[in-house]
Amino acid sequence: MQVKISTIFITIYTAISFVASGQIQKVGIPELEYFNRRQYGAATQNWEISQSKYGFMYFANNDGVLEYDGEQWRLLEEVNNHIVRSVQCIDDRIYVGTYNELGYFEYDSIQHLKYNTLAVRPELKSFGDYWDIYNWNGYVVFRSQLGICLFKNDKLIKVIEAPSSFMSSFVVNGLLLVQDEQSGLMELRGEDVYPIAGGQLFNKKEIASIVSSSNNEIIIGTIKNGLYKWNMKEIIPWNVPASSLMKKVNVFCGISYLNEYMVFGTIQGGVVIVSEDGNVFMQIDKDKGLVNNTVLSVGADKEGNVWCGLDNGIVRIGLNKSITFLQGYYNIGTGYAVTTFNSDYYLGTNQALFKIPEKKFHDPLKTRDDFIRIEGSDGQIWSLYDAGETLLCGHNFGAFEVVKGKLKQITPENINGVWNFKKVPGRDDLLISGTYRGLCVFKKTNQGWRFIHKVDGFEESSRYMEWDQNNNLWVSHGYQGLFRLHFNNSFTAVTKTDVFHDEDLPGNTSRLVLSKIDDKCVFCSKDGIYMIADDTASVFKVYHDLDFFFKKGLYPNYIKQDPFKNIWLFDGNGVQVLRYLEDGTYKKITYPFLPLERKLVNGFEYVYTKDDENVIFGIEDGFAHYYSKDVKNYQIPFDVHIRSFKSRNDSISYVVNFGVPQKITPKYKFKDNTFDIQFSASFMDQGGVEYLTSLMGEGQLFTDWSENAQQTLSNLREGDYVFEVRARNKYWIEAEPVSFRFTVMAPWYRSIYARVTYLLTLVLIVLFLVYFINRKLELSKQKEVLKKEEAFKVMEEKLKNEALESEKEMIKMRNDKLRSDMVYKEKELANSTIHLIQKNDLLSDIKKQLVRIVKVDDKTELDRKVKSLIKKIDRDIVDDNNWEVFEMHFGQVHDTFFNALKEKHPELTLREQKLCAYIKMGMSSKDIASLMNITTRAVENNRYKLRQKLGIHSGGNLLSYISSI
Repeated sequence: MQVKISTIFITIYTAISFVASGQIQKVGIPELEYFNRRQYGAATQNWEISQSKYGFMYFANNDGVLEYDGEQWRLLEEVNNHIVRSVQCIDDRIYVGTYNELGYFEYDSIQHLKYNTLAVRPELKSFGDYWDIYNWNGYVVFRSQLGICLFKNDKLIKVIEAPSSFMSSFVVNGLLLVQDEQSGLMELRGEDVYPIAGGQLFNKKEIASIVSSSNNEIIIGTIKNGLYKWNMKEIIPWNVPASSLMKKVNVFCGISYLNEYMVFGTIQGGVVIVSEDGNVFMQIDKDKGLVNNTVLSVGADKEGNVWCGLDNGIVRIGLNKSITFLQGYYNIGTGYAVTTFNSDYYLGTNQALFKIPEKKFHDPLKTRDDFIRIEGSDGQIWSLYDAGETLLCGHNFGAFEVVKGKLKQITPENINGVWNFKKVPGRDDLLISGTYRGLCVFKKTNQGWRFIHKVDGFEESSRYMEWDQNNNLWVSHGYQGLFRLHFNNSFTAVTKTDVFHDEDLPGNTSRLVLSKIDDKCVFCSKDGIYMIADDTASVFKVYHDLDFFFKKGLYPNYIKQDPFKNIWLFDGNGVQVLRYLEDGTYKKITYPFLPLERKLVNGFEYVYTKDDENVIFGIEDGFAHYYSKDVKNYQIPFDVHIRSFKSRNDSISYVVNFGVPQKITPKYKFKDNTFDIQFSASFMDQGGVEYLTSLMGEGQLFTDWSENAQQTLSNLREGDYVFEVRARNKYWIEAEPVSFRFTVMAPWYRSIYARVTYLLTLVLIVLFLVYFINRKLELSKQKEVLKKEEAFKVMEEKLKNEALESEKEMIKMRNDKLRSDMVYKEKELANSTIHLIQKNDLLSDIKKQLVRIVKVDDKTELDRKVKSLIKKIDRDIVDDNNWEVFEMHFGQVHDTFFNALKEKHPELTLREQKLCAYIKMGMSSKDIASLMNITTRAVENNRYKLRQKLGIHSGGNLLSYISSI
């Protein structure tokens, strides 16, 4: 696949932008990112560097071919066990040269790099090390000391043997140049090599690099003899300042950088960058941050980073950045203040005050010895102030004046910690300074600036202070709040102090930091920016002029406006600038300052704007320089890749590179559907890449943006899935997404075969159940018939027995009834007999009485005898014994009547109970009267009284009530 047109266009645009901007000025050392052998997992030495069309970096290493995808390192070891001397990315292939072996890596159907040898002829296996590989005029060219091999379409076209020994080769301006040990510099034309005019000059010199200076000029670098220029007509020594340095450091390799610079790797001097006019632009050696001084290979990526293969490791140089650093090697301490005075730079640090001439400051070859430590300045420097004829220094021990390269203290010993210097409005001869405790005033005299007095009436630390338009001095204290100070005319005392706290401002504020924009005092906090109100209704109001540049809640901790009206914003971790434009508006610039993140001195952020192009920041280990004319294109696209998609139980991982169609859609068993995925972005700047992934299939699963370059998927249902990865870099450029298709097969118990098996099994089970049920029913019917027959027999027998029992019971009942009747009749007969006997006895006695009465003549005696007999007859009629006999016989028929009657109506008398019994038997009132020996009317009266006692009202039936008892 060809490189995208947009990528080519942007790369060309970047190069043109660099050239158009003029020569770049870099004061310090660019950002360096070092990789040691423990990080990349291979040998220390790296001989050649190349970048593939997919953005990966490749290094020819002693242990094999190293690959860096922007996230991880990988070693390709399939070549052989010898040192890999050369690597070159051509189209989709990575060509490799090693000892007696040459070939290429190519992606297979699952995007794995597989090695293919080109050493198919025996003589190719005896050429020793293949040091160089080029894509030239449709050929793939391999160079060894014994000869040059030309391949086309994987076929060896020709082997060009060296006249003596091919020491080196280079492709520059479309030419393939090769140095022969005896014949000197030669050119490959067609399929053979020819000497060039003047090439014999190098038959005793070792050429280490050949780079283009222009379309018609080529710079030749030798290991020991410096630089030469070839103008296509003659070769002459290039007598420029860089040449003498190159003779000392021994050039070993080199490339052309953005058609404006030449980057040389040396044996003893690290990396030397030379401008097109021959001046040394920069040197980066071991003293200045490089791990060692021997650079075996140099290459550049499409983003403008320079990569160096060292004798011990690999380093990436951020040469495309606008920020460089004065730290580490220069050993000057943490940066707090900078100014220029009398053509010298003064740098205030936590160690001392340093001075360096301005010309030397911009010298790329400056050393730590060029930073002169000012005598008497040991300690913390807080501020520097150009007071016209002298330079004042705010120090931990007080205020000092720089005099003849020394510091002279101008404050008494009791004044410690001078934070700053401010002019007094309307008084060119007075300066006021904030100290650790209060304020002090300096006056200009013939002998310079002199301390005159400490200001009475205010004792707070005054690090941040500014004059307002009413000549009141404002002081902000991080914990005590805001102070507005009013002075007497002589500035010897504070006459009035107005104190303002959080509640006095129109917002929830804390730790206000005071600064000044367009001569207006502004107060910054994490909740907003405030200013002094113009009216008298309130003291403060919200400062809205910069609202457009801030998201709500994301305000800077500190603001500083420089003399060019640019506004610098510090947020605790990094810095941004609102660049003041010619039309009076601002443009927010962020990206150039990303290298400063987490390097500024938190709480003591400092910026010094020397001019519209050069800005210096104080950082934790020195200073950083920003050159605003250093144009960098932040819109360069990059690619995202899936580097490994692998089931945990699978030995094969799949790789997907952007722009390469996926050839195979793998299918994974359900039990293996836990996947470990690794991805990367070919963005070679240091860090800052975020990834977002999504999984589409059974529903959708999205992650948030994160710097995590790996993910695990597990417990997926069966189905077809598409896993997609997106990436964006720290410049918010988003790469085109890359996706990977895969299928999770159903578990065995949900597969098609399993479902067919389930169906067949179900049919068999149904058939078996039908047979079993039918058999059961048949057996059940047989059992039921037998059971019924048995039951019928049992029932028949039972019925017979029951019939017999019933018959016996009937007989018994008849017998019992007969016996009962006999007993009753016997009792009745006995009673009747007894009653008859009694009546006979009574009649006999009456007869005897009548016989005696007949014999009585006396009428009186006769009357008496008759009356006595009548009484006896009456007594017999009402005899209780007769009742008892009646009660016994009545109880045999109505055995529970008397008990129920007594329980229900216990108040009834015996006579009334008798009446109830007679009524229950259905006797008439006449019969009852005869039995009770009373009149019928008396019976009716007794019945009436009984109704009353029984609670039977008119209309109720006495017989029915008594019968119910």
